[in-house]
Amino acid sequence: MKIRYDFVTNSSSTSFVIISDGEFNLKEFIEAVGINNDSEFIDIYKELFYSFKNDMTPIRELYENHHKSYDTFEEFVKGYFWKNGEEMLPLILEAESNGKKVYSGELSSDRNDIESFFCTDEFIIESNNLYINAQEDGW
Repeated sequence: MKIRYDFVTNSSSTSFVIISDGEFNLKEFIEAVGINNDSEFIDIYKELFYSFKNDMTPIRELYENHHKSYDTFEEFVKGYFWKNGEEMLPLILEAESNGKKVYSGELSSDRNDIESFFCTDEFIIESNNLYINAQEDGW
């Protein structure tokens, strides 16, 4: 048995949507975050990028994996993103109609300290070529 004496909390996760004009890449992510490559915090944001990259799935593929629970893609988005699915749906549909790539996935406090930190709050990262909505946090 392990006994933990410091701060203890339940696991948390944050579902995210990434909308990208092209391939999701580190250079555009760092530019969207607005951090310089010589910043002392660059490693934190690089690790966040790889956390996104390692867990993202094209949203239509994610729907196919969950389609038994939902009759339509629209119902899936509204149900999967229970907190702001109504707002996300038009953004996703417009992005798809404009040929953008749309991904979804999850950050989890169980994986590493960086994901755990970013799961404590909701956030949006936005630039001309990239939009990341991580407002579906659940403790």
